Amino acid sequence: MRIEESVIKTVIEQTDIVRLVSEYVQLKKRGGRLIGLCPFHREKTPSFSVNGERGAYYCFGCHEGGSAVQFLMKIENLTFPEAIERLAERLGIEVVRTNSVQAGQRQAAKSREKQLLEVMASAQAYFTQSLHAPGGEGCMQYALGRGISNEMQQSFGLGYAPESWDGIVTYLRQNRQSLEDARSLGLVASRDGGGYYARFRNRLMFPVHNVRGEIIAFGGRILDKSETAKYINSPETEIYTKGDHLYGLYQAKMHITRERCAILVEGNVDVVMMHGYGFCHTVASMGTALTPKQVSLLYRHTKKVYLMYDGDNAGRKAMYRALGILLGEAFEGLYAVELPKDDDPDSYLRTYGQQGMADLIAHAKPLGMWCVQKKCMDLMQLPPELRKAEFGELSELLHIFPDRLAQHHYLIEAARFLGQDERRLAVELGMNLDVLPAEPALRKAGAVDQNHLDGIEWCVVQMVMLYPEKYEYFMSQNGMELIEEPALRSLLQEYSALGKLESTHEIIEGLSENSRRLYEKIICSEPDVDEANMEHWFNGAVAGLVRNWASREQTRINYELAEAVKRQDTAVIDTLVQRNKSLIEMMQSTELERKYFWHYETT
Repeated sequence: MRIEESVIKTVIEQTDIVRLVSEYVQLKKRGGRLIGLCPFHREKTPSFSVNGERGAYYCFGCHEGGSAVQFLMKIENLTFPEAIERLAERLGIEVVRTNSVQAGQRQAAKSREKQLLEVMASAQAYFTQSLHAPGGEGCMQYALGRGISNEMQQSFGLGYAPESWDGIVTYLRQNRQSLEDARSLGLVASRDGGGYYARFRNRLMFPVHNVRGEIIAFGGRILDKSETAKYINSPETEIYTKGDHLYGLYQAKMHITRERCAILVEGNVDVVMMHGYGFCHTVASMGTALTPKQVSLLYRHTKKVYLMYDGDNAGRKAMYRALGILLGEAFEGLYAVELPKDDDPDSYLRTYGQQGMADLIAHAKPLGMWCVQKKCMDLMQLPPELRKAEFGELSELLHIFPDRLAQHHYLIEAARFLGQDERRLAVELGMNLDVLPAEPALRKAGAVDQNHLDGIEWCVVQMVMLYPEKYEYFMSQNGMELIEEPALRSLLQEYSALGKLESTHEIIEGLSENSRRLYEKIICSEPDVDEANMEHWFNGAVAGLVRNWASREQTRINYELAEAVKRQDTAVIDTLVQRNKSLIEMMQSTELERKYFWHYETT
């Protein structure tokens, strides 16, 4: 079910990229552009530029760029339809889809979702108020005693579920929320004789947010150690499937973008503590086994992950399982952060502090290598007569890796670690050491070195892209032939083939990857010519390019002329002589503008 093209066009045309970007980046005026610190990588000097008139952004540091739609997709990790819907909602534009029946069903589902989210928001208000109201002192002291500061509590919206059996029931009723909806969301439970009672009581409450920041579930940690269940969590509901979400992702996503990596831990408290100590790119799988949907969600936000599970045997086994799930996506880097046997991230931070944790992360090992070595260590601790029976687990681990090149690499490492012959170990593990794939290409062909595109050709192409009237003049001067730089020439050819598109978004969508990045950089760069002299400069620069092109043509013609004289081909000789005469006239006609240009450049 597609969004109608007219809606997409209206949303793109009406979106103010400056206003949108300003919600995430502090922009300052510099010349004709707005600049700020890039939200997509860490930097101290602003290199992020926004062209409000053209509706485009570009970072000269990390080369991220695009239109308002691409910015929202990147910053919030949205798909194109999701970004259009979000922008349409900001503008008050109704998103119309082509299939009216499905559109009606979708609208009903959205209305139902909104209703349930309002119930969860009311519950969150109740838990937050309870933490700061009389009776919440014990929970507050518990949180502070665990090292969870007031700032950390506010950042994650932590709250308190009082001991009362009917406190939340009364609150929701007073706020005109459906108690039956609250029951379906796991906030209350039904009494045998009718009515409802609170499901969470005397617990520190951790709200679970989706990536948009809406509360979809809760986790409640015990305060009274006599309780049997350490945690009570929301059940799966219409708006929450526990294996589809990562705790802390809403708070961490901007930091993940800047750090270009994420730290994955197991528990809610671990996430809160990691953020409190400055490791704000941390998320958790909420105590459940890592799922493919969680990994897919993580992959949308980063291509590098540090796995930090508890240091006990259960944590180690969870890391083995997580390896297989993580390898389902094409991450560029997976690393294991090994905690001491009796520690989790929370306890390690309280013992060794921020620097100790930073040092631990700095010594992280590739996750595959770590898992293989740990499995080999487990085997080494067994008596020799029992090791062979345990080789099955090592074989299963090696077969987790998706290609034979990786399997071969880790087989050799395992053999070295175990002190065995690699071929003999391969036979015992049921692996063929001789069957290897070709080594994959490591570099993408055709990449453009963005930092070395400068000079007159760059400036001329920039003006052609920024000013439509200059494009017309440039093309009338045989402009496509005047540019020698291959990347700029390719951009011009693709740009010209698109026709007269007014939407920057449409232009960006129509260009190849290399040309797109070049175009974004060009239109977000400040022209290096003042407006008073821009017209003369441009005409003079084009005249100079025409002269250079004519000179190259003369060299080619002189070569062909010499060959024609050898053959005594009078017809070709006459044609080439006339062609040379035309080139001389062309150079003479542009001489005045060219002289002005060089005078301007030297003064």
